[in-house]
Amino acid sequence: MKKILNLKGIKTLNKVEQREIKGAWTQHTYCKGTNQCCFRLPNGNEFCDAGYCMAYGRCVWA
Repeated sequence: MKKILNLKGIKTLNKVEQREIKGAWTQHTYCKGTNQCCFRLPNGNEFCDAGYCMAYGRCVWA
């Protein structure tokens, strides 16, 4: 990683700059019910599929 950051023209982007990149988005999964994992798509739609809810609120896809 150090070699990459030392190249000319390479910059570490902050969170705002990362969000401005077309197609970049973060996938945060969450539980919906007891056996469904979901995440929001960039256009606002929700995608859900079978999964296991963990005690700390994260989801593991089945």
